Amino acid sequence: MPLRTLLIDNYDSYTYNLYQLIAEVNAEPPQVVHNDELTWDQLQELVQHKKFDNVVISPGPGSPAHQQDVGVCLPLVKHGVGVPVLGVCLGMQAMAIAHGAAVVHAPEPIHGRVSHVEHSGHQIFSGIPSGSYSVVRYHSLVVEERTLPPCLEAVAWTSGPS
Repeated sequence: MPLRTLLIDNYDSYTYNLYQLIAEVNAEPPQVVHNDELTWDQLQELVQHKKFDNVVISPGPGSPAHQQDVGVCLPLVKHGVGVPVLGVCLGMQAMAIAHGAAVVHAPEPIHGRVSHVEHSGHQIFSGIPSGSYSVVRYHSLVVEERTLPPCLEAVAWTSGPS
């Protein structure tokens, strides 16, 4: 049975790259909603009614500390909806902020740089050797790892600056 994913769009063009990847992996396209399209109560009802298996929060412009930039994503990551949530870029930063971690300016902006990804061996990376794949990074903010609360765990990272 295919996984059902709710994809929350923080008004970023990369959302549809995620859409295509999720559709390919899940064998079913995700349902997309904008971060300001639903209230918190409506989002909870949607996830429960549609029986989503997970939620993905997209990248986007702005700051994870500004409600107008992340909309319903802050209460989502603070309180949860009973299914796993993956935050990408701004989505991940919102998760960090909601749980008390610090999001700070990177020592240098990383725009269009290819980096190798290392990981902890967490089950999400099953069958993928650490350091075996590359990603292109576009960011100027980072989560300060020393501020991560116990409820959040860094499972992947890049070596080098930022």
